[in-house]
Amino acid sequence: MTDLAALRRMIADHDGVFSLTQATACGGSADGARRRVASGEWIRVTRSVYRVADRLLDDRMRARIAVLSAGPGAALCSGSAAWWHGLIPHPRSTITVITPHGRRGRPVPGARVWHRTLHAADLTAIDGLPVTQVPLTVLDAAVDIGVRVMDNALLNQHTTLSALIEAQKRNAGRRGSPRSRAMLAAMSSGARSEGERKTVALLESSDIVGWTQNHPACGYVLDIAIPDHKIDIEIDGFAFHSDADAFQHDRERQNNLIANGWTVLRFTWHDITTRPLWVLAQIRAAVKQATAA
Repeated sequence: MTDLAALRRMIADHDGVFSLTQATACGGSADGARRRVASGEWIRVTRSVYRVADRLLDDRMRARIAVLSAGPGAALCSGSAAWWHGLIPHPRSTITVITPHGRRGRPVPGARVWHRTLHAADLTAIDGLPVTQVPLTVLDAAVDIGVRVMDNALLNQHTTLSALIEAQKRNAGRRGSPRSRAMLAAMSSGARSEGERKTVALLESSDIVGWTQNHPACGYVLDIAIPDHKIDIEIDGFAFHSDADAFQHDRERQNNLIANGWTVLRFTWHDITTRPLWVLAQIRAAVKQATAA
C-alpha cells in the first residue's frame, strides 16, 4: 500500500523528479505510476523516470533527470557537479553525467555521458542526488571550464591540495588527466619556479627591455624585476593556498616593497598560460607609468 505522506515527502525532497524505484520504496507500483501519468499528475520523462506535472522544469530538475536517465550508478560530474556543490554560480548549458564503465544505455537528451567506474571515495550524494566528490569534481571541472575553478576551490577551502592530488592518483587514466596533472604541478611547491620560467620565456619573446632575474631589493631577492623602473613581477603558483605562513610572508614583502617605491605586479599561473598578451600589456603599462612619473 502506498504511503502517501512518504511519497509526497520523497518527491518534494527530490525537486519533483524521481525514479520508479524511489516511488516503489514508498509503497508505490508501476500500475500506480501509470495511473498518475494518465491522470496528468505525473509526467513520464524516460523509462522509469518521472516528474510532477505541476512544476515548471528547472535546472535542478534537469540535472536529476539526466542522472536518473543514465541508469543505476550514474552521478553528476565535472562542471554540473561543481554547480551542484555550489563551487560555481551557474549551471552548465550541457549537463555532464558519469556512469560505470561498460554500462551502455540510450542517449540522454541535453547531457553528455562519460563512462568510467569510480572509486567509492570519489562519490557522494547531495540532496539525494549522486555526484562526484569535491576533489574529483574540481579536477574534472578545471579541465572543462578552466583552472580558476581549482584556484577558487582552494582559496575558499572547499578542498585541499593534498585531496586533489589523491583524487588525481585514483583517477590517473581518466579523460583530461594530463591537463589536471599539469595544473596540480603548477600548484605544488615548485609552482613558482615553473611559472617564472614561463614568464622569462614570455619576456624574452617581447619588446620589453631592462628586466633581470634575482635582483636584490629591500632585503629580498626579486625573482623578476625591472630595476630602472622599480617594477617587481611576482608569479603566484598557488602554493600559498596550502601554506599560510608563505602567504603572510609574501604580503609583508609586497607591502615593504611598495613602501619603498616599488610597483608590484602579481600574476597567476592562469594569467601566464592563458592570457600572456594581457600580462605583457600590464607590464608595458607599468613601465610607461614609471617613465612618465
